[in-house]
Amino acid sequence: MTDDAAGRPARTQKLPELRWWWVAAAAAATAVLIAAATWLLVSQVATAPTSDTARAELDAIRTALSLAVGTGGAFALWLAARRQRSTEIQIRETIAATAEDQRHRERVQLATEFDLTERRITELYAKAVEQIGSDKAPVRLGGLYALERLANANPTLRQAIVNVVCAYLRMPFPEPSWDYESSRAAELESGMSDVERQEREELQVRLAAQQMLADHLREADGSPEKWGACDIDLSRAVLIDFRLQRCSVGNAQFHGTQFLVVARFDKTVFHGEVWFYHSDFDRMASFSGAKFLDRAVFTATRFGWHLLSPGVRFLGGAGFHRVEFCGRCDFRDGEFAQFIEFDQPPKLSEPSDEYVGDTMSWNEFPGTRFNFQGARAGQLAEEPTLPDRWSVSADGTFAYRGELDPS
Repeated sequence: MTDDAAGRPARTQKLPELRWWWVAAAAAATAVLIAAATWLLVSQVATAPTSDTARAELDAIRTALSLAVGTGGAFALWLAARRQRSTEIQIRETIAATAEDQRHRERVQLATEFDLTERRITELYAKAVEQIGSDKAPVRLGGLYALERLANANPTLRQAIVNVVCAYLRMPFPEPSWDYESSRAAELESGMSDVERQEREELQVRLAAQQMLADHLREADGSPEKWGACDIDLSRAVLIDFRLQRCSVGNAQFHGTQFLVVARFDKTVFHGEVWFYHSDFDRMASFSGAKFLDRAVFTATRFGWHLLSPGVRFLGGAGFHRVEFCGRCDFRDGEFAQFIEFDQPPKLSEPSDEYVGDTMSWNEFPGTRFNFQGARAGQLAEEPTLPDRWSVSADGTFAYRGELDPS
């Protein structure tokens, strides 16, 4: 039984304690009343005619006895009712106590199971992190896969595990002296040096860590293998053939990150701020169809080859500050909702005074070909700074004052 108003167990009704002197007093009072009634009846008989005296006395005694029996019966009935009531209350108390005891045991059991589960998760997490710090590549791989299983089964650990994986990728890793592109499918040769062997093994571990992020940061579909939009910090990391495509990311930090081979962020949604600060893209960088819900800042970043971003959507603004472009920049069919700016002065990659076709002659980017064909801008907060010959009309349409190269 519960108290509806307070939500707490209701106080069980209790009968007052039946003391024996109460019973003795009640019996004495009953006896006195019966005696008084008998005396009253007998005294009335004394005034009756002589012939009726015996019968009247007998009736008086019978009446007194009936009164005594009735009183005793009423008292016995009251005692029986009280005993029944007491028994019912005791049964309810027993049931309530049993239920409360059961609930307490269940709470204790749940707390114990939760404690054991948390302890086991902590032990597995600590063991996996310890394995990642091993000097043997297979052990490090085992630690990564152990963390992967933990994250799949425990959503509350996913951000922490992503942080661990990112921290591992931030560990120093010199650019390999051998051809890492052709070696990915090659078997280890018996004659290679120990240093090269260790570099190859470490590369496999790093590629596995990169693939883990790419697999589990994919757009959530309700599957436990999809971890949702986690924050990532890959500052000062060396990433080789990094492909974070069709993923969902929170805040992203790429301060001083080095991207070797290609870097692809195609159709990835960035829910938070994205910072590329002093980053270096060795080859092609692709943001085709990517969506930036918050601002995206590229500061002192070098694009070693093409920057391909057709259909990219900068909904929180985009800034390219002191950026070095070494190839073509493609923003066709893009969307710039707040601002886009190319501040000055950028670093020159190939200084030149001659431009042909759709090569932009905007002073600070000689030799870089920009393409904003079909891109649209929203209500820009301020006048955008664009490469030479490009402009934005009042309706947000990009226009080029010249002849575009179809390529």
